[in-house]
Amino acid sequence: MEIIVDKYMIMDILNGIIKYTTYDIIRKIFNMITNVRFMKNKIEIKVLFIKYFISIDNIPEKLNGILEFKHNLPIDKINKGKLPKNIYIDKNKIYVYIPDNIITRNIYFEEISFDNDQIIIRLN
Repeated sequence: MEIIVDKYMIMDILNGIIKYTTYDIIRKIFNMITNVRFMKNKIEIKVLFIKYFISIDNIPEKLNGILEFKHNLPIDKINKGKLPKNIYIDKNKIYVYIPDNIITRNIYFEEISFDNDQIIIRLN
């Protein structure tokens, strides 16, 4: 099974996060000046002249477990209290916990890649 997420969906997710943590004018400016690129298993977010990145650090064998990503995001500007409970952001890591259940216990990751303006998740 293959799941593909394009950059427009990622921008919608980022807009949703910004919507609840900033003012409308900041969200509109963010939409106009932000560029998101997917390349070599890295997501690059360029806001004006500043580049941020998120890259894969560790993937569990099964779908359940903790996905680890490296980043250089300005976490001091993120309201961690409004993040979902299964996401934890550290100084230079993002941890996404996928709970154990009958479905996630029996599905294995084959690959996660960021490329061609898409996130491609292959499951077995």
